[in-house]
Amino acid sequence: MIRNNLKERAHHLSDLALSELVTTRAKDGNPLFYSAAGLELDISKQRLDTEALGSLFEFARSREIEAQRDRLLSGEIVNATEGRSALHMAYRSGARITGSAEADLVQRTQAQAAEFANQVRSGAFQPSGKHIGRVVNIGIGGSDLGPRLVADALLEFAGSGPEMRFAASLDPSDLRQALHGADPEATLFVVASKSFSTQETLMSAQAARDWLAGHIGADRAGAHFAAASAAPDKASAFGISPDLVFDFPDWVGGRYSVWSAVGLSLEIGLGPDVFAEFRAGAQAMDEHFASAPLEENLPVLKGLVDYWNRAVLGYPSRCVAAYSARLTKLADYLQQLEMESLGKSVTPAGDDASGPGGALVWGGAGTEIQHSFFQWLHQGKDIAPVDFVGIRRHFASDDPRERALAANMIAQGAALLEGREVSADQEPELAAHKSMPGGRPSSLILLDDMDPAALGALIALHEHKVFVESVLNEINPFDQWGVELGKVLTTGILKGDTAEYDASTRALLERTGFYS
Repeated sequence: MIRNNLKERAHHLSDLALSELVTTRAKDGNPLFYSAAGLELDISKQRLDTEALGSLFEFARSREIEAQRDRLLSGEIVNATEGRSALHMAYRSGARITGSAEADLVQRTQAQAAEFANQVRSGAFQPSGKHIGRVVNIGIGGSDLGPRLVADALLEFAGSGPEMRFAASLDPSDLRQALHGADPEATLFVVASKSFSTQETLMSAQAARDWLAGHIGADRAGAHFAAASAAPDKASAFGISPDLVFDFPDWVGGRYSVWSAVGLSLEIGLGPDVFAEFRAGAQAMDEHFASAPLEENLPVLKGLVDYWNRAVLGYPSRCVAAYSARLTKLADYLQQLEMESLGKSVTPAGDDASGPGGALVWGGAGTEIQHSFFQWLHQGKDIAPVDFVGIRRHFASDDPRERALAANMIAQGAALLEGREVSADQEPELAAHKSMPGGRPSSLILLDDMDPAALGALIALHEHKVFVESVLNEINPFDQWGVELGKVLTTGILKGDTAEYDASTRALLERTGFYS
């Protein structure tokens, strides 16, 4: 019944121009701006009115969103298919699980990681007699995208820390690029793999070890490795000292893991103090999510808006446009976080889910993307809501480039909203080409500044809003069985066990000489 109310409200609003709706809301004193933890969320350009928002809150409460949130935050099992809690937030603050074995593990791991990071940065850790000048993170999925995003965003805070590089792909050129110009005696590898059996990560780690062995000898190569893993025996068998294997427990999902030992390369490159500020920003968002009323709760509001656009209005994708070169990897990170979490079609009980799951997420960094796919956003036949992400400080900056960057971001949102109508009387041959329909929704997320705390809050906002959407869609956001299928099939191909594979796949393997 409540979902029908949402559909009815959406049908009513479809008869109104989006720009008219925005104007009416402003006159009514309901601007739809919200702020918390150093962020502002502006949803004033969404196709929403007070009644639609009210119905969304009613729907969220019918799904028991507050009780579900409390279950997540208190450490109850919320990953039903794997029988696990989701305790990644414990690495921001263990207060909610103080006294538990998990809290002890978190505190121990954080202390060990900070101590090791300080040793590397100070030069006390010199496995081959040289100060470490480069740390290379080897991981894939969340064990790569999370650290890579944070490294890009916070590079200006790194001080005198080692250079940070990343290798994720099985393509040998990826590791070669990460090692270009590196001094083997001054290079440290961090292998991030919970199981220490992920094919891509282990093959790249072995290639890195071979590279080291070729330069400094096989007997010394292992001393240049640390690991984040839940399988210390396997890491030790690889040759990594047990003292340099940092716990990465199974109750931390890969795409939620940057706060844990998976962030070791960041803690080394940026320093423990910067990494602590990053965690503190996320903790501030955690506390806001835990205590703020739904009507003022940023993760809830963001989740409701994204659900409204996907499940009610039927928009299949969402564009993330980050107007900061330091957030170039944001769309990639959110793509994995959201699509791996919300790309589901069954409930935890195995029934058909009531909602469509999450949207396809894509995007890039402005202003470059204005000269790429923004043409499609403005005049294409499909509509994709846009999330603009910007920096408040840019609006009043003394640097004209930063002010121009902010102006471009605001102008694009206005253009998507208003469009443009060119009269055929003025330009009879080009009027249709120069006109734009407008009426295309967008949201704006403003960070007070591009600093560690604001970045932490931004990532935590999206983690929590993914959980909100999962509750609304009645799906489990913490498993990823679709990823597992590809791994199984790859193993079969490598072993030559393809008798049960489809004819097209077998023909491809034969045609390309895979087994010759």
